Amino acid sequence: MNKQLLQLTAILAVTAATSVWTGCMNYREAREKNPALYNEQGYNAGGEASRTETPRYKPAAPAEKAAPAAKPAAKAEVPSNSFTIKNDVLSVTKRVPAKTTLGSTIEADVTITALADCANVVVADTIPAGSTLVKSEPAATVSGSKLTWNIDTMDKGQTINAKIWYKADKEGLLVNCATLSADPRGCAATMVGKAQIAIEKSGPETAKIGSTVTYNIVVKNTGNADAEGVVVTDTVPAGLTSADGKKTITYNLGTLAAGQSKEIPVSLKADATGKHCNVASVATSNAGNAKDDACTVVVKPGLAITKTGTKEQFLGRVASYEIVVSNTGDTTLTGVSVTDTAPAATKIVKADGATVTGNTAVWNVDQLKAGEKKNLAISLTSVTPGTHCNGVATKATSDNLMADAQACTAWRGVPAILIEVVDDPDPIQVGESSTYTIRVTNQGTAPDNNIKIVAKFAKEIDPTAAAGSTAGKIEGKTVTFAPVATLAPKQVVTWTISAKGVSTGDHRLKVDLTSDVLDTPVVEEESTNVY
Repeated sequence: MNKQLLQLTAILAVTAATSVWTGCMNYREAREKNPALYNEQGYNAGGEASRTETPRYKPAAPAEKAAPAAKPAAKAEVPSNSFTIKNDVLSVTKRVPAKTTLGSTIEADVTITALADCANVVVADTIPAGSTLVKSEPAATVSGSKLTWNIDTMDKGQTINAKIWYKADKEGLLVNCATLSADPRGCAATMVGKAQIAIEKSGPETAKIGSTVTYNIVVKNTGNADAEGVVVTDTVPAGLTSADGKKTITYNLGTLAAGQSKEIPVSLKADATGKHCNVASVATSNAGNAKDDACTVVVKPGLAITKTGTKEQFLGRVASYEIVVSNTGDTTLTGVSVTDTAPAATKIVKADGATVTGNTAVWNVDQLKAGEKKNLAISLTSVTPGTHCNGVATKATSDNLMADAQACTAWRGVPAILIEVVDDPDPIQVGESSTYTIRVTNQGTAPDNNIKIVAKFAKEIDPTAAAGSTAGKIEGKTVTFAPVATLAPKQVVTWTISAKGVSTGDHRLKVDLTSDVLDTPVVEEESTNVY
């Protein structure tokens, strides 16, 4: 028996000894996987895994014609041997290189696949005789030459990829074997959940007194089980009222499924200023309790305006007025404007910052903060006597507020009395007569009252008759006329006195005028020459 035959006999003996594992690569399998490594008699062509040679008894193949140059071929894959073992629930496939060289490290791939749900999975692998374990991934339990992966459970279709590295220490066949065991696994699931209730309340930060304040309550089951017996209670604070006057509002929601939410609108009326917090709480039979609140500051907007100014003024002069517009509330007003309308008997002289159109002045204040005031000024004049009231109005479009005010001025004129005395004819002879005309005119802008005329003649002339706007009375050298009760502006009153010359000389007639506005009499003289 030659050397090659002895080697083959030893290999077959090893193969027979190791084929008791469920999965092995024995001589037959190795030959079927890689027939090129064996001759027709079944001998290893090279006597070892790392070398092959052409059997001596086989005729040499005829020489082939030189093939045309071709592109370099892609790198050939390393030949490999593999086997697959399986039962009803598990499959294990192992793949190793078909050949290697002495002293090199061999890499084996183990693929574990669950064909059905299984448990107590055990996959064992044996390090071939003639090799040394280097490592395994994932790390297996090592006992001698046996590697074991103990896997608790696997789900159908699950795959685990493992690797083994070992070193080739001897020449010859390295036979790889593996075993498997697994128990069928059946599972039925029961979901254990927990309900968890949450509540969120929202509403406006501010509201006007008397307005309706709408809050929104959101109740949500944030758990993964039904929330049972869900009851929401809304507590109405002082300063807010519900439509039916209740201080506690209750909502029975029953059951909320996992993830389900419910919105509840709550409308209340703002009755008092200040900060009011509306609390909502939720109670359940299995999901706990929760509460939240929303706070609203109830404000009372306010707008006011005042106007002060000159109470009395002479016609033609200027009367000045001060306007104060105020935010009397506790919230900012916007769209604020002020409009001053001067009476028809007056005229606007000045209105700083305003747009003036005819007898109207408009200020666009725009915004007034809580408690803020704005001072404005306007000046008027008048030529019409009397009491004229200057009105002003303001409004805030943001809150639909309006306010108005006025200031009245008594416009008075100044009486100006003119007296004129004319004689006709002049001169006169002794015994001849002349007529004196007395004319009084109110040239001012106000009436004068109780106008009195007294005429006094000297020795050269004697009064003989008196007439005119009021009756006259002659007493010696003096003529007195009855008073004129009222002399209106531009009004004229006239009297005449007839007189006769009684002696020669330069006669002087003196006429005294008095009235309610004249502190001292006005004296007018008229000269008449008597010859």
